[in-house]
Amino acid sequence: MKGIFDASETALGRLEDARGKDPEKLVYYEQRPGGYVMPHNVDNDRCIEFYEECLEDLVENFGMAHAGVAMIAQGLAVLYDTKAGLEKKSAYYERAIEVLGFAQQAMVQQMGPGAMASPHYLELEGRKAKLQRKKEGALQRGSR
Repeated sequence: MKGIFDASETALGRLEDARGKDPEKLVYYEQRPGGYVMPHNVDNDRCIEFYEECLEDLVENFGMAHAGVAMIAQGLAVLYDTKAGLEKKSAYYERAIEVLGFAQQAMVQQMGPGAMASPHYLELEGRKAKLQRKKEGALQRGSR
């Protein structure tokens, strides 16, 4: 029986071998005039997939009352809002609105009905209304 500290039959590889042939592209943000930033090397779809899985796992394992549920849901809504703007599809605005509603439900689970009077909850209502206006504008311009 081999132990975990026995000599390996295969030689240990170098870090460069583990990374593969293409170097990893790091995410960075270029400062633009007027307080804007331009993201580089960001894969929005991969981020959405990752955070959808995180949110699902968090709810499955800890329930809606976990403090991270609302935060992850809000970040996911930002990703969907960004995706809607980039791909010009109103369906992503709708998904962002749904996810913000989910965040509000999590806040109510955590704090009870009094959460609906909290400034943070009301801010999410404002964000949902803004996303709804963006969605309607996108539909008027003919996006799906």
